[in-house]
Amino acid sequence: MTKSKPDYNLWHATHTSDDDTNTPWHNFIKDKLKQVTLNNATILEIGCGRGGFSNYLASNYPVLEKIVASDFSHEGLRIASAKYGNHNGIVEWKQEDIMSQSFNDNTFDLAISCETIEHIPNPQKAINELYRVLKPGGILLLTCPNYFNLFGIWCLYRKLIGKPFTEGGQPYVNYVQMPIIYYFIRNAGFQVLEWRSSELIVPARVPKHYWNDRLPNAISVLGHRTYYMLKK
Repeated sequence: MTKSKPDYNLWHATHTSDDDTNTPWHNFIKDKLKQVTLNNATILEIGCGRGGFSNYLASNYPVLEKIVASDFSHEGLRIASAKYGNHNGIVEWKQEDIMSQSFNDNTFDLAISCETIEHIPNPQKAINELYRVLKPGGILLLTCPNYFNLFGIWCLYRKLIGKPFTEGGQPYVNYVQMPIIYYFIRNAGFQVLEWRSSELIVPARVPKHYWNDRLPNAISVLGHRTYYMLKK
């Protein structure tokens, strides 16, 4: 087991509960799971954190063959394993770097990456790796923020004045932008089955939020949250 970044171990150690699976990104994943074959499927959740959603998958989809729940932080994985166990061997908690994974090519039927690639320095490497470890025809369900909007400009201002926006105290935030992520997705070789966005944020003393469920297609590139269903 490789050594994790100390900052993320400390961050996970101070966030011991991870039972909320009704976030916008998790609800997107749940909806898309209805469209894929899960019987005897092998799933990778990468960036599983403290394990709440992998536990949800194992609890609600007994037809799965295997869930590999991975994260860069060994502290997050320790918390997950202690709280949720391995569901009679269905779940394997495994430390991995999303940009350089140890799995063989063509290993997984389905990969899930929720709100992770904005916390690494090279999202293209991560997306390439997710393409590599999926079987031909495999599905990637990917979610991440988008800073290609007014909120992103506000974040740049905050960074310039030495008070960066940290997404709830995260040790590292890469202010990813939807057009660039979309390019990385296509550059890796993925077919885009679906993509959409939600939540238009207008910075103010009290930020204004619009279209929390789904932005109109004409301005979807400006949504703060983005959701992708991709096929290898």
